[in-house]
Amino acid sequence: MRVYRLRVREEYLDYIKSGEKRIEVRVAYPQFRGMKPGDKIIFNDQVPAVITGVKEYETFRQVLREEPIKKIFPDEPSFERAVKRFHGMYPKWKENRYGVIAIRFKLVGEKSGR
Repeated sequence: MRVYRLRVREEYLDYIKSGEKRIEVRVAYPQFRGMKPGDKIIFNDQVPAVITGVKEYETFRQVLREEPIKKIFPDEPSFERAVKRFHGMYPKWKENRYGVIAIRFKLVGEKSGR
């Protein structure tokens, strides 16, 4: 079991704590390629979670077509706004070079998935 330390914006940390956000999406940098169910994530050095699933995609658009947007962005932006958010966080060349990873998780101590 590995432990990953991920930083998220404060607004997303609040959604994680409340149970509304259950999928973290990132560019699939090499250090994330080995993530698997059972590994742990510590968000912002304070919120522990357990990975329940990991899926790789080619693009953010593909993630948003196949994963529930509400579990990624609980404020439920439109599809196009969600794509723009990702592209505001990551340059398009990184998405093209590394692909994208969707990480499903639950908080440590939480009963089975929401």
